[in-house]
Amino acid sequence: MVDTPAFDPFAILGVGRDADEVVIQLAYRARIREAHPDVAGEAGLELAKRLNVARDWLLDPERRALLASGRPAQRSAAAGPPGRRAGRARVHVDTTDLGRHAAEVQAFLHSIEMLTSDERARVNYSLGDAPPPDLELYRDYLGPELWARSQALRDEVERVWERGLDEPAPNVPGLGRVLPTGLLVANLYAQWILLEDFFREQLAGLFIRGVRVADSLAWRCTSPWIGSVGHRRYGPRQGEVMEFFLAAGDLPLDAAERLARSWRRHLGRDGRGHRSEHIGPGVWLPSPPDVPDVLKISGYLAAVDASRISPPDGLDEWLRPAFHFGVRLTAYVSATGLVGDRGRDYVQPWRDAVMPGT
Repeated sequence: MVDTPAFDPFAILGVGRDADEVVIQLAYRARIREAHPDVAGEAGLELAKRLNVARDWLLDPERRALLASGRPAQRSAAAGPPGRRAGRARVHVDTTDLGRHAAEVQAFLHSIEMLTSDERARVNYSLGDAPPPDLELYRDYLGPELWARSQALRDEVERVWERGLDEPAPNVPGLGRVLPTGLLVANLYAQWILLEDFFREQLAGLFIRGVRVADSLAWRCTSPWIGSVGHRRYGPRQGEVMEFFLAAGDLPLDAAERLARSWRRHLGRDGRGHRSEHIGPGVWLPSPPDVPDVLKISGYLAAVDASRISPPDGLDEWLRPAFHFGVRLTAYVSATGLVGDRGRDYVQPWRDAVMPGT
């Protein structure tokens, strides 16, 4: 009897269980670029093997039927993080000092263990470039006992988070390496579980611009996690983003030149756009408050993944930064649906590249 893979082929490709052949092929081509040695180094070899296995299983009706039958995959510690690690034992930690929060903290730590590879990537880039709340500012107000609990919880979150593996972060041309912040996001969520009562009491009655300060802090601590977990890699617009990556990776030289020149013409002669529009890793674009958190996080991650796309050989060096910014911008737009703002058309550079004259 054939053993099923030691990971979830659907999860590693980021597709639903009803995905057809076209969706699977698009997902495979979008993800296999992550395994290129220039991007992932030696670690990419193992990722490439898993992606190849996943594609082969999902495109073979007989083998796919084994997955659909509900038969559990044969898992091992060497299987790594892709897919939900249902075979791993629930984390147990000392929560005696957490009082009534113990069960909720325990459940949250277990949810970290159960993240799919795509959910973990979303958590890692869910902050974009926004600064997180600095809970250190409240240390004196918390008092030594509650602060000690807070630090112990932080250490436990770090231990559990580091039991998993993160995807290699890409180098963003012009900005350096993108730094994942997943551990920070997980800790903020855990800290809110522990400290919500304290903050609600201490900040009661305080408002800024008509918004309760406690509610604002709650949103900043919990929304990155909530907007990341339970969603596909690029959220509701997964198909559009993958189709864009497929097209961008095959862009011919003349189209790449049109993209770069149009970016510079429409969004700033310096090739980046306006500094006030810097909202994510390598993306210069406003982030309106009415864009749902799920879509923003999808856009941030799409922009990060777009940084892995190399321009075609022969593109002039002075046009390469504009090409990279144009590709990341279009990836963000594909994931969020944000076409423009304040009279600026964020799709025009890509439109000029693939449909010149429109």
